[in-house]
Amino acid sequence: MLIKFVNWFFGYVVFTFSGGFADGFINRCYNEKINIKDISAENGILTARCSINAYKRLHRIALKSGGKIKIIKKRGLPFILHPLRGRWGLFCGMLFFVLFVSFMGGFIWNITVIGNNTLETSKIVDYLAQNGFKTGVRWSETDKENLEFAVMADFDDVAWISINRLGCLAQVEIRETTPKPNIENNNTITNVTADKDGVIVKVTALGGWPAVKAGDAVTKGDLLISGVYEADEYSNPQKNHFARAHGTVIAKTDYKITINIPREQSEKVYTGEKEYKTLYFFGVKIPLSIKKEEENTVSEYQKKYLVINDFRLPICIYTEIRRSYTDTKRSVSDEELRSAAKEELARREKEELSDCEIIGKTENEKITDSGIAYTAEYSLLEDIGSEHEIIFSDSDDDNS
Repeated sequence: MLIKFVNWFFGYVVFTFSGGFADGFINRCYNEKINIKDISAENGILTARCSINAYKRLHRIALKSGGKIKIIKKRGLPFILHPLRGRWGLFCGMLFFVLFVSFMGGFIWNITVIGNNTLETSKIVDYLAQNGFKTGVRWSETDKENLEFAVMADFDDVAWISINRLGCLAQVEIRETTPKPNIENNNTITNVTADKDGVIVKVTALGGWPAVKAGDAVTKGDLLISGVYEADEYSNPQKNHFARAHGTVIAKTDYKITINIPREQSEKVYTGEKEYKTLYFFGVKIPLSIKKEEENTVSEYQKKYLVINDFRLPICIYTEIRRSYTDTKRSVSDEELRSAAKEELARREKEELSDCEIIGKTENEKITDSGIAYTAEYSLLEDIGSEHEIIFSDSDDDNS
């Protein structure tokens, strides 16, 4: 394989010798130390192969042997480059390209993060960028070891990190910490009290002693599950019992949502659109258009990277699409008001009543010239219990 490559690199020709004494031609080539290979003869015509420089010396030997030579094949790099001779600009461009690629190989072209399950990749990449490790920076200007220690110090979720160089790619490998299990402190003495008014449906005390039962009406702040069981004549009369009160207290509660939407609505009417492009080349920002400061505009941004074989190069076109608008006001119809109110009601239900079970709902609307007032009243089932620690004074300790 190596010999074939050397022959191709320096070039060779396949030629024929005819019309003369073939044996004499071969002997003369041997005496002149001209190396010809792959010699074969058919119908009085000799075929062989030799280097380019050797072929130039064969004409004289062919004449002495009474024949002539003729090239039938040209192979190798010199014949490929021959049509390009004199085009020095092309060779200079090739040389510049090789030098440019070698130079750019010392920069970070892309950063990938692997091994993170809960920690967001963008947070790691942004943190590295703030500390000078980003696309377009030379590898020689980075301090990977100290940066790895800084990441572990500033991110509690990172147990181990390694920044690896894979050519022009920086691969950040992370191993996250194992979260510690939440251990409840059952030595704390607490009460469960009501967060809001309601009628008790079910009490499940996982700790402590129930203070209410199904059917009881309670108000905000009432005791639901007690962490103190007072001494009586049947249990230990000398000492109270204490516990961490916790559990669930399901109650039927009432809730009300009121939505007001004015009839006169502001609206944006778009009047024009402009695009401003910027070239990001290995971290260098090159504006391709001149931006002008304008009022009453909204912008949308797009990034398009150059990708080769699924590898994203640090070359992208950053486009800002800027739309200009004017503010107008219009009076909306009753149906539009009603639709907007129901849409807002659905949003607030999802936001405010996600932990509740809706068992009843009544909706009312009042539409006037000024707008709509939309009201929804709910009957809910929800856990109204809230756990609070009991703080004892010194006098309480003495009495217990």
